[in-house]
Amino acid sequence: MVRPTALVRFVVLACTGVYTGLLFLSGAELSTFASRLLASLPFISGATVLLWDAWLWKIFGLQQLTHRPSIRGLWRVTLTPTAESQIPPGGNRGPIDAYFVIRQTFWSLSVRSLTKESTSDSQAFFWNLRKNTDVSTLTYIFENTPKMSQSNRSPRSLGTCLLDPTSLSPTEMVGSYFTDRYTKGDITAELVDRSRSHASFDAADRHWARNVGEPTA
Repeated sequence: MVRPTALVRFVVLACTGVYTGLLFLSGAELSTFASRLLASLPFISGATVLLWDAWLWKIFGLQQLTHRPSIRGLWRVTLTPTAESQIPPGGNRGPIDAYFVIRQTFWSLSVRSLTKESTSDSQAFFWNLRKNTDVSTLTYIFENTPKMSQSNRSPRSLGTCLLDPTSLSPTEMVGSYFTDRYTKGDITAELVDRSRSHASFDAADRHWARNVGEPTA
C-alpha cells in the first residue's frame, strides 16, 4: 500500500503557510506580538505536527512516553518455517535468508521483505503495548509476490507478521508469521544500518557484504 507521506506533509505545510501569509497581507491589525503570534499559530501548529511525525517523537524522553521503537532501516532476517507448514515440493523448507527494508515515521510505516524467491509488502499495521512492557510490538498484514520463475509453484499470498523489538532503539528483533498458504514460522532479525534504498535481495545482500560480512551463499 502506498502511503503518500511526503505529499501529505507538503500539503499541510503549504496550506497553513498560505493561510498565515494571506492573513499578514490582508491588512488585519497585527500590531502586537501576541496578535502576530496568534496569526502564525496555524503554520506553527502544522510545522510542529510534521516535525513530530518525522523526527521529534524519536527524541529521548518523548520516545519513552510513546513506547514507539525506531526500527527504520535494513535488517538481516532469518525465517524458520515450522514442520507443519504446507510447503509445496521443491520449496525452501528453511531456514530462509531474507532482508527487511523498513520505512517509518510516527504515523506511517512500511515493511518490505526481500528473499531470493519473492517480495512481500506490508498493507496495514498497528502497534500494541502489552502489560508490563515498555516497548510496543508491531503487527502488520503483508502481501507476498513471488518472482515469475516461482509463480507456478508459489502463488501470491497474504499473511500476518508480529515483530517484537528488544528496546526503543533495537539492533535485534524476534517475531513470527503465518500466511493463507498454511505456512508459519519464527523470525529473527539483526539491524544492518539505517539505509533503505534496496530494491532486491541481491542488492541488500551486496550492501550487507560490503559493510558487515560475506554475501549469502
